[in-house]
Amino acid sequence: MNSRPLPSSAWIDRRRFLAGVAGVAGAAALAQLPVGQAMAAPRPAGGDLLWHDAWDGFPAARNRLTDAWARHEVSNPVVVTGDWHSTFVNDILRDFDDPSSQVVASEFVGTSISSNGDGEVYGPYYGPMIRFNPHIKFFDGDRRGYVRCRVGRAQMRADLQMVTTVSRPDAPESTFASFVVENGQPGAQRD
Repeated sequence: MNSRPLPSSAWIDRRRFLAGVAGVAGAAALAQLPVGQAMAAPRPAGGDLLWHDAWDGFPAARNRLTDAWARHEVSNPVVVTGDWHSTFVNDILRDFDDPSSQVVASEFVGTSISSNGDGEVYGPYYGPMIRFNPHIKFFDGDRRGYVRCRVGRAQMRADLQMVTTVSRPDAPESTFASFVVENGQPGAQRD
């Protein structure tokens, strides 16, 4: 954790970034699904603290990506990220320094399937910071599970699947919450 962003050239190499933008620019898909293990939206750290193991420490690189989505009018970018030990549903803004800027994508962050076992949870850690992060549409730090995504012509649906315990293989599973991203409408809506 640090309070200063790293240089703008860091985080993603230029060749890979340009290849990704070229793919986005020529895509006519119903949904664009970048997948990774680093949350794209700012992580709620409080104050000016930045996490350099995620896009937070590289705001210029994140802005190049969100600008490319907006410039190429990508209708349905959805970022799928996982293993953050908490579940988040985020709006991805064109510029996170301007909270009123355009929503250009949605992000679903899946919790870990078993990290920390049935022990300590992350709700008390992240919970108080959520109200300072209006781009976060949903947060749960107290349960384990995964995100199940279904992509159709009219929408993408994300079901947040949770288990009651990770210490038993036969533990019941349920849908804790569901969100949809409508075709052509960036931003997840609770279903």
